[in-house]
Amino acid sequence: MPFLARLFIICLLLATPLRAEVIGFSTMTADNVSYDAATGELVASGQVIVIYKQTTMEAESLRYNRLTGQIEAVGPIRITDPSGAVFTATAASLSADLRSGIIQEARLLLANRFQIAAAEIRRSSDRFNILYRTVGSTCTVSADNPVPIWQIRSGRIIHDTQAKRLYFEDARFEVLGLPIAFVPNLRLPDPSVRRATGLLYPQIISSKIYGYGIKLPYYLTLGDYADATITPFAITNGAFLVEAEYRRRYTNGALNIHGAFALKGTANDTGDFFIKSDLSFNLAHDYELFLDLSLTSTDAFMRRYGYDNADRLVSQFGLRRYDPSSLFEASAIFFQSLRDDEVDSEVPFALPLITYRHTWEEPLTGGRMGVNASSLGLFRVAGRDVARLSASLDWRKDWAAPFGIRATTFAEVQGDIYRVWDDINFGNNLLFRLTPSVGADVSLPFSKSTKAGALLVLSPVAQFIYTPELAFNDVVPNEDSLQVEFDETNLFGLSRFPGEDRIETGFRVNAGVSFRRYDPAGWTFGLDVGQVYRAAPNAQFSTGSGLSTKNSDILAAVSFQLPPRYRVISRLLVAPGVGIRRAETEVALDLDRLNLDATFVFLAADVVADSPVDRSEANIALAYKISDKWATSASLRRDLLGNENIFGEIGLVYANECVEVAVSLSRRFTTSNNVPPDTNFDVSIKLAGFGGGATRRERAGTCMQMQ
Repeated sequence: MPFLARLFIICLLLATPLRAEVIGFSTMTADNVSYDAATGELVASGQVIVIYKQTTMEAESLRYNRLTGQIEAVGPIRITDPSGAVFTATAASLSADLRSGIIQEARLLLANRFQIAAAEIRRSSDRFNILYRTVGSTCTVSADNPVPIWQIRSGRIIHDTQAKRLYFEDARFEVLGLPIAFVPNLRLPDPSVRRATGLLYPQIISSKIYGYGIKLPYYLTLGDYADATITPFAITNGAFLVEAEYRRRYTNGALNIHGAFALKGTANDTGDFFIKSDLSFNLAHDYELFLDLSLTSTDAFMRRYGYDNADRLVSQFGLRRYDPSSLFEASAIFFQSLRDDEVDSEVPFALPLITYRHTWEEPLTGGRMGVNASSLGLFRVAGRDVARLSASLDWRKDWAAPFGIRATTFAEVQGDIYRVWDDINFGNNLLFRLTPSVGADVSLPFSKSTKAGALLVLSPVAQFIYTPELAFNDVVPNEDSLQVEFDETNLFGLSRFPGEDRIETGFRVNAGVSFRRYDPAGWTFGLDVGQVYRAAPNAQFSTGSGLSTKNSDILAAVSFQLPPRYRVISRLLVAPGVGIRRAETEVALDLDRLNLDATFVFLAADVVADSPVDRSEANIALAYKISDKWATSASLRRDLLGNENIFGEIGLVYANECVEVAVSLSRRFTTSNNVPPDTNFDVSIKLAGFGGGATRRERAGTCMQMQ
């Protein structure tokens, strides 16, 4: 009578002092229970469950002796303790509170990741588990795969559940059953620990430049909100390097610093370094203090050792504030050029760079007003220095006209004051410029639903703008608007120049039409075409920009998208009677096993934009999942007109529930910053369960067996 048996034991425990004085556990259920009051022996069998506080034991049967206070359980047995550890065994002798005792032929599963088979486990209070004659791994063991990829054999393991540490004595690390390393004493964090001080997995690298190299990171926890990683980087040809990273989180901000330093090597290497850091702090009244620092000792150091391929480093620090109606930012920007054809002393730094904008609803007309103010100082060690103060006032209002016509009217006036030093073309006087603009845009969208359920939307737009070139304006230097890119993002812009040193003038009509088909199957087709019409040619723009003639080049964009699997976007800038000035195509496929990202770019020559010859590149990245455990990837960047490769890489990854092995081979084909072409080979091995290792792809199906 299972129900009566359960009722009997619960009533007995509640009605007599047996539970508190002798039995010790709060709840027990079983299919069959008998109790001998004379001997003080309780016997339970059939789906026995014992619960004491946060510890649970399941067994086939048990015998509890009131005189000895011991529980003798027969398996299969499963014990789950407060730390989350799971024990399985064939037999166990435990105290009534399940906190101490001996578990025979036991297995221990930690954090559902690391499994240990032991001849015997001794539980000591709630803190320590001592395991004898052990073998542990995160690999799945089955009849088909009796030998795991890796395992750790040990004479004894002490599991400290409070400190969350595993202490191995006489540990032997094996790969495919073969001993690789012997460690008399080994300490590892419990797999449930996300952050623990200790060694991380090594990385093996080879390069034509510095030969063979190995990185051995050491991770340090510095409290709950900070950590550091120190990585010695030993190579066979060149300097001995040390990489370092420090991270800290505050209640109102964050700090990240990383870099590398060459301790010793050849005369050219010793003392070289790079450092990058970013810092942000939220201050009172929604202000944010920020710092982005990038600095290197030599032009070639970062590229030589594979840290970064950038050809210019930018550092910035300042203060900013944003809210729905205004923004403020004050900063300083510093540049370090790594290009072969640039001189650092001629590269400017910006100090100060101040920007302020505020908008509000204007009650007289119902429009929206905005005010802008900015300042910029550009200073060089050698060459021209420039300071600029700018202010502008703008107004715009949206209108709804009959027949679905939508219109917007706008006006803006901007004033600028310049001061130039060390340039005979501008003298030492203040320079003034005033630029008013007025305009309106009109659109008439149409929509239609087809019988198949698709939605068709056609939106023609015409924008009319007039910006006079006032005769009394001074000629000002051009620092921030040297290169102009005409695309769909600025087709309806007030000015196509990217900065403020040049403002587009004259009368022009920006016209475009947009077509969209939204299909019920989920895909979208889009077509955008636009062009700029002027009363007269505009000499502000170069011929290669596509904006200098009365009728600009034709801007077109075609897209097909089926989220999230397919995306194809192609953009063209076509000069009538001349040909394509710029073309860009993006292709993205996200299939079950295949991922493809490809970009093709063509840029016609533009001497003003510092591009004297045509350029065309292809950048293709491919990833393919061969199986659940194997994946491969490849990427290539190629100069199509020069018929030569720029950069290529292939990789292969094997990952299962217990290990991840990644192999990659890359080749840089170009020479830059006195760094010759280079081939790199990289091997990385990570074991799941410890030290930020591989992420388990599936739970191990079978616990380790003693061998």
